[in-house]
Amino acid sequence: MPATSVAGADFTVTVGAVAYSAQVTTGTITTTSTITRTRTLGPDNAFTQTDLISALALSFLYDEDTGAFDALQTAADAGTGVAVSITGGGGTWTGAAMYVESVDTTFDATGVATCSASLTGVVTFA
Repeated sequence: MPATSVAGADFTVTVGAVAYSAQVTTGTITTTSTITRTRTLGPDNAFTQTDLISALALSFLYDEDTGAFDALQTAADAGTGVAVSITGGGGTWTGAAMYVESVDTTFDATGVATCSASLTGVVTFA
């Protein structure tokens, strides 16, 4: 089966109830499970998944104090979870309560300001 390429611009990131699409430059979703090995009396081991943690990394254009940056910075300051949804390429990833680990702003001599954010929680794919 041939691979299908999907442009990043086709993805929409929703934080809270607001959708952001044109300003998102990159995004990465990582799901990591904790696997516990249990020794058995036989020659084999038993493996059990005990935890599932997802991380979301976003890079986006700085949008002043009324957009994605503000929504993520407010959630980080409050220490509360924020609902996140990423839609594109025929799939949807949702996280009902993602916690903001960091929000960064970078600006350069050309006048372009970009942001990045890292979130942790549980993301499901549908």
